[in-house]
Parts: sequence; C-alpha cells; structure tokens
Amino acid sequence: MNEQQTSNLSEMIRDNQVPMFEESSLDLPTEAATEAPAETAAEEVQVEAIPIAPLNSWFESNAGAFRNVNQVKAVIRGVDPNKTLIMAILDGQGEVAGEPSRELQLFKNADVQPVLGIPASDMQIYNNGFRLIHPYNDGIVIKCYGVRTGLICVFCNTIGEAIVPYQVVKIKKKDEAIEVARRSIEEMNEKLAQPADLESLQLLYKQSSKAVEDMTTNQTAVNWLLDRQSEVTDINHHLQIDSVIIDILR
Repeated sequence: MNEQQTSNLSEMIRDNQVPMFEESSLDLPTEAATEAPAETAAEEVQVEAIPIAPLNSWFESNAGAFRNVNQVKAVIRGVDPNKTLIMAILDGQGEVAGEPSRELQLFKNADVQPVLGIPASDMQIYNNGFRLIHPYNDGIVIKCYGVRTGLICVFCNTIGEAIVPYQVVKIKKKDEAIEVARRSIEEMNEKLAQPADLESLQLLYKQSSKAVEDMTTNQTAVNWLLDRQSEVTDINHHLQIDSVIIDILR
C-alpha cells in the first residue's frame, strides 16, 4: 500500500467513513450441510424352509388323508407306542369280512424318523421304507423317501401332469428343517424339448435299451421313465429313476 492510500484510509477511519458490509451481502463460501450417514440396517436373508417332524406325531395328524393306509392303535405290554408305529396297508388280496384286505406294517423308531412337517397327498409303503408326496407351491412337489438312515427328499416341478424331479436333498435325523430348492419350469421345458441322448440314457438305465426306438426327445425319455417308476415298489429303484431324470435334464 503506498503513502497516498495509507493517508486516505487514515482519514476515513478518523471521520468514521469505513464502509461496513452486512454478512448477507457478501458472497462467502458456505459449508455444505453435512448429514450423518444413515445407518443401513443389515438385511436379513430370508431362507425358505420347511420344518422337519417325527413320523409318529405327523402320522397321527395326517393319517386320515390316505385311503390305502390306516392308523392302528394298539396297547401292547412293553411296547412304547411313540416309538413303534403300526399301520394297516391295503394289499389288494380281496376282502376280509366284507372289508378290503389289509396287512400290518410296523415302523420302529417312529419318534425319530424324520418327515416333512406339511400335509401329503399320497403315502405308499414299501418293504424297505415309505414314500410321501407333498404338494408345496408354485408347481413344486416334494417326493420323500423314508429310509433307515433318515429321509431323502426329491424336489420336482409339475409339468403338465408329470412330476419331474430336479434335485435330491438328504435329511438326517438330527435336522430341524429343509431349505426349499427351486428350478425354473421354463428352463426344464427347454431341456425336455431337446433331442434325447439315447446312448447316455442306456448307460444310466440299462432297462431303457428295449424302448429307445420310441424315444426322440428328452420329453419322451422322461415320460417313459416316469411310467416305469409308477410300477416300481422298491425305494432304491425309485431313487435310481429320479437320478437318471435329473441327469438327463441337467
């Protein structure tokens, strides 16, 4: 600042002529309002699951839904009715005293044998276990095979009138629930429309060799396998056919 400017400023201060400015008239930088970042609540992953129930209590509640299987309540000295479940099964051998013939089937350890804790539309009893069919939702049906070591669940999609499997899940006796497995019906339909690999099919299921001449697509192969399965009364054979269909549509 030169002498002339200093003199002028001094005179202004002496004469009270220093210009005053209101803060509102100044073009001052303003601090942006800072807001504390909102806390993002941790999203809980919702798992779609079905509870597991023991066979004895489940059958007590659902036995009335099956025409071919009746509940038998018996008091036998030294036998715990919670652990030992007795069923009367239609055997197709005519009638007894005017009633359809039935045979008794006994299930041990029914209090720890796992089943799905939802209603079933069908129950079949075999020499080496039982099979339950559980309609779920969105076209999903779960076929469950009760075996000595636990429960084997086969997730299926309803396609037309067929119940087509796509995933197998094994349940142990200590498990409390099963997570629902899903697969797109559209994706399965695309696989069904593809030409059948007849060579692979015969390697997977030798009994198909006599019928491959009538198969062209995966759909015709699956239809034949499901028809074959409807005649089977062995759980291991059922599971074999389910596994073959899953491999075909993988």
